[in-house]
Amino acid sequence: MKRAIALLVTVVVLGIATHARAQETVACDRQLAPIAAALDDDARRTRVWYWTWMSIGTALLVGQGAIAAATTGNTRIELGVGSAASVFIPGLLLVHPPRVLSDGPLLDARLAATTVDGHVGDPCIALLRARELLARDADDQALAKGWFAHVFVIGGNVALGLLLGIGFHDWLGGAKQLVGGSLVGEAQIFTLPGGALQARGLGLGGSF
Repeated sequence: MKRAIALLVTVVVLGIATHARAQETVACDRQLAPIAAALDDDARRTRVWYWTWMSIGTALLVGQGAIAAATTGNTRIELGVGSAASVFIPGLLLVHPPRVLSDGPLLDARLAATTVDGHVGDPCIALLRARELLARDADDQALAKGWFAHVFVIGGNVALGLLLGIGFHDWLGGAKQLVGGSLVGEAQIFTLPGGALQARGLGLGGSF
């Protein structure tokens, strides 16, 4: 009798545990899907942004440099300084591309490797990794769109404007560099997609 009761209790406990595990798996799967979708969309839009600004920066670098070589006087100096400043656009993109460009495909590959018949093998483990990637990408975007980025852009162009004004007595050229360079830099910051940052703000990152 005691053995039968113990067996019955074991079966009930195992049944409850299995049911709880199944519910947890479903919950993890539901939370995982929107994070993966958010990173996929963010990576796609950021890739367009990346190559657009890579092209713009390269065009400004080469175009201003070529025109500067064919002109003289203050115009040559202004365009030379503008060309040199444009190096920062493709240069920073090469040195520090947005993390989501690699993290989006990384999560997709992780999910694809553990998916069988349309179901992720262990969505709760995958969810933890997805949240880690989302948090990392959100931090990266917060830095790229934060106060430091604005200070770097505007401060750098103020310095170049003063260089033209004080060093070459070309205050008009300095003003054009300050305004034009700042507008280009701010446009680059403003147009950077912030999908991971927005997803974390909506609570998709969960709590660790």
